[in-house]
Amino acid sequence: MMRRSYIFVLAALLMLSSCSEDFPYDVAGLFSPNGETVATRFQQSQAYNDSVGVQHLDMGSDDYIAYVCSDSHITRTTHANLDTFVAVYNAETHPKIAFHLGDLIDAQNNFACADSVLGLANGPMMVTLGNHDIYFKQWTIFRSYFHTSAYWFDTYNGPKKLDLFICLDSAEGTLGTEQTQWLKQLLAAKSQEGYRHIIVYTHTHFWKLDNSQEYTSNFALEETYDLATLFAQYGVEAVWSGHQHARQTVLFKGVQYMVTDATKDQEKGQSYMTAQIGDEVHYQYISF
Repeated sequence: MMRRSYIFVLAALLMLSSCSEDFPYDVAGLFSPNGETVATRFQQSQAYNDSVGVQHLDMGSDDYIAYVCSDSHITRTTHANLDTFVAVYNAETHPKIAFHLGDLIDAQNNFACADSVLGLANGPMMVTLGNHDIYFKQWTIFRSYFHTSAYWFDTYNGPKKLDLFICLDSAEGTLGTEQTQWLKQLLAAKSQEGYRHIIVYTHTHFWKLDNSQEYTSNFALEETYDLATLFAQYGVEAVWSGHQHARQTVLFKGVQYMVTDATKDQEKGQSYMTAQIGDEVHYQYISF
């Protein structure tokens, strides 16, 4: 009798997920693989990066503002906080850049909506791949809109070199061998070029200090230690991430690891982060 009840509930959820466009979960997708592995995504990302070249953003100033959000988990009709984030970013009159640290969507077929919201931004908008963004074999769709999951860019003020930013694909809770080797080579080369700040940003957080977010995944212990050692060795100043839906700051080996709150509508403690970037970086969290 108990087994029949479970089957009935599951069947009802499957019907809801197929009939309601705003039902937030695709239950059928929970039983299918995520699709391409991190190695394949990295190779495809690098092919795209090679085809378009590296972005060198001239900020027009030594000082600028980074707007940072994560985990919007939007549906096709529920994205008020992400709308607000883009509107506030658009109203900023200082030199600026924006980042979304992954988990744009919560269900299938919402990337078109996410792209339309982020596409309203009147300045650079850097997008990171999250675990929800690859569920139900959606990497191909994400890629059609946002093209790449691992890349780097830097900022300038005229001829003056400013800061280096590196985006990593951590949607599976690991970088994989190829991406890790690329990161090592990139940091070894770029750390010698005199950047003011080196900032890494990704989706999955590195440290779990308590069980407030229950079973959110993070990197394996060995990979965390290796990457933390790598970041410290090559002068990474900060690592920005999301994923656990609760802000957190950890200082380890001189590197500041910062986790943002969620941007998801109706989530407890919603906020986004701003970073005033000059010779120093000053952070602030702003509630929705």
